[in-house]
Amino acid sequence: MKLFRALVGFTMFLGAAGWLMADPIPDPIIKLSIPGGHSVEIEPCDGPCGPSILGISLGTIGADGFSSALDDPNYPGFGIFNNSGEDIIKMIFHFQTDNIFQQFNADADDFNTALITLNQVEGSFGTVDVEFSGIGGNTPGHDTAQLPCPFECSTTEIGFIVGSQVVLDVFFGDPPPPPDPDLGCANPEGCDGFKNGEHALLALSANVPEPGSFALLLGAAGLLALKRKFYRR
Repeated sequence: MKLFRALVGFTMFLGAAGWLMADPIPDPIIKLSIPGGHSVEIEPCDGPCGPSILGISLGTIGADGFSSALDDPNYPGFGIFNNSGEDIIKMIFHFQTDNIFQQFNADADDFNTALITLNQVEGSFGTVDVEFSGIGGNTPGHDTAQLPCPFECSTTEIGFIVGSQVVLDVFFGDPPPPPDPDLGCANPEGCDGFKNGEHALLALSANVPEPGSFALLLGAAGLLALKRKFYRR
């Protein structure tokens, strides 16, 4: 019986660890892929574009808190077409969320740097700014950010505010020398930003907890039930 109690205690410990790893609130993932589909066009400038174009509206967040309200089934997410006539070396996306205390994750496959900035505005409401920049390197950008909750956090909202705008700022510059097209970003000069004439796709999704974490929870619950059954005898 002592061995059984020890086994139950150890499994309950693993279950607690599984609960922490499972994280019942999914973590938003913000991924920028090039190439992608297009729905919003960055239009040609009248003459040189200047250093940047700010405040481009890509559409609104759909009912699930992640998808575009005008989702194209062929290219889910927020599509962008660079038809400006110039290459883009930095992109900053702006979002609004009802739960600024989620863990946010950002990935890009044609920029070297991803940077998430979280701003608490009031209560659990806040803004999320995601910058993709850096070209010429061989490592795609990734970042993770989460604010500590300064009060008892009880909100279960996930993702972004339904109906809120997704806004983009773009910055122009010269790309690195052309890489080997067969190597892409694996080439030391492969991450070349968002070039003129390319399509990009901004996809928002929820990071679903790993099945192994839930397996630990189920195992702990099963042994706990057995323990109670034996104690009743």
